[in-house]
Amino acid sequence: MEFGELSRTVLADVARCVESADPSQVDALIDALAAKRRVFLIGTGRSGAMLRAMAVRLEHLGVEAHVLGSADHAPIEEGDLVLVGSGSGETPVPAELARAANDAGAKLAVITAAPDSAITRLAQIAIHIAAPVTPQDGTPHTLRSLFEECLLIVCDCVCRMLQERLGLSTEDMQARHAPRE
Repeated sequence: MEFGELSRTVLADVARCVESADPSQVDALIDALAAKRRVFLIGTGRSGAMLRAMAVRLEHLGVEAHVLGSADHAPIEEGDLVLVGSGSGETPVPAELARAANDAGAKLAVITAAPDSAITRLAQIAIHIAAPVTPQDGTPHTLRSLFEECLLIVCDCVCRMLQERLGLSTEDMQARHAPRE
């Protein structure tokens, strides 16, 4: 397959999967982000990389964001928001951290490809991305990269919609961006 054909196929799959997300659940996540004083993001591997990118965007929006797994975060408390990104919704470390967040009284949100997973059952907000949970032969995607690609786009859309909700300009966000060299 040549690059142009491959990229069109991949982009069509991404569009289909991103558009499968329930807009009411996306709105619920935006409401929760706008209302919370602190947000904790949990993800491992490639999903974790997508959530680390979201954490940077949230900081640009003036939202205190912590990526769990790093040493510099405060303990999760009642009133915090915890967002888990997990294709399977069963990854052991995110599942255990989600249970601990629930026990602490935090609001739990998940973005997943598995609507009936352990983490989804714990969450008050669940955004389902209709991507395969297991690697598929014969697809244009490497392993489960379709979920991670969609996770990044959903997170970017959420941040853009949160920017509008908070009434922030590009200049407001740029002021919180790393200085230019």
